Amino acid sequence: MTPTITYSLKNDQSHADQYYRDIAAFADQAIAEGDARAAITLRAFEAFLRATERETIRSRAEYLYEFLTLGVLWRVYIRNACELGALPRRALTILSRVRERNQRLKPMADALRGVLTSWFLSPRPRAETSAPRSLEMLERLLGWLQATGDFNQEVKRLNNWRDFFATQTPEQIAAHLSSALAFADWFEARSVDVLGCYTPNVEKFLRETHPRYRGREDALFCGRQRVEYHLNMLGTEILNRALRASFLQTRRKIVVVPPCMRAQPDAKCQARATMFGAQCAACTPGCRIHQLTLLGEKQGFGVFILPDELKTFSGKTTGADDSLGIVGVSCVLTNAPGGWEMQTLGVPAQGLPLDYCGCRYHWHRDGIPTDIGFGQLLRLLEIRVPEQH
Repeated sequence: MTPTITYSLKNDQSHADQYYRDIAAFADQAIAEGDARAAITLRAFEAFLRATERETIRSRAEYLYEFLTLGVLWRVYIRNACELGALPRRALTILSRVRERNQRLKPMADALRGVLTSWFLSPRPRAETSAPRSLEMLERLLGWLQATGDFNQEVKRLNNWRDFFATQTPEQIAAHLSSALAFADWFEARSVDVLGCYTPNVEKFLRETHPRYRGREDALFCGRQRVEYHLNMLGTEILNRALRASFLQTRRKIVVVPPCMRAQPDAKCQARATMFGAQCAACTPGCRIHQLTLLGEKQGFGVFILPDELKTFSGKTTGADDSLGIVGVSCVLTNAPGGWEMQTLGVPAQGLPLDYCGCRYHWHRDGIPTDIGFGQLLRLLEIRVPEQH
């Protein structure tokens, strides 16, 4: 049996079908709870977006998820944000931009970020904080999130909420933030009841393994709290619903998978480079990417290994006659942000979380080949064949 490092959607079963039933039911519950708690705030925010013409109004559930994200990230990181000075924040933000824009300088930027992250961004023990529920504190939180380089998609969306709050009185801002924090409190407690069986080892990992990540560029990413796993699980479900209709209307479908699904290490994998990312060369019959590629050949979808930049796909949706829909596969912590990025690029997409994490870059020294539920993939693609695992 594959060891569970932090999470497993299979929960000791042979497949993850129960997880997908549980997350769908929990999403319904969370949406209803959030709408009951924050309907006034959500309506005011939507009115602000219409008045400022910032974007075409999206679904209420998407804005509710953004509002919940604000509450959860505030609860987890506001203490960190209050303690980060302006100078290290600027330095970390610059390094994050360098690593995004310059692949040649990325190794150097990552090394420096590892050192600075250990000094300035190491997660503080969660505790109640007296930080005022104000626009100034929200801006400090957003500055901290931006400096980490790990929350770019979240910051893009929460910037709209900051600008909305800037139109409100201090009393209204405090009320909105109190609503977000109360919703986040409910979510954390309820998500453990419903989804906790899928994240059994997060706290053990944070306690026993994560201290050895000090000085690493990915220390903050791998140090995510259990509630953040649950938040991203919910995010994938909500974004999949919101983007479902546009995805199903596309003529061509491809599945983009991470390198950690390969059976062979980088040096031995014989995948060939293409415009969409590397494509399996069938070097290892037991490789899950090879097996998925064979399924795609039979069912009419392509399979590619994730390219360095998701914007590779933005120019491929050239019209209804040649539109491209993408199923993006990644670990739970990156799947919902990836969905947001694809939405920004105008690419109709669906997210499919890995059944468990195991890549050697973040989670395991030697790497554990990861997997997905083929049955859930076929459901996303609306291909009706007997489930395969």
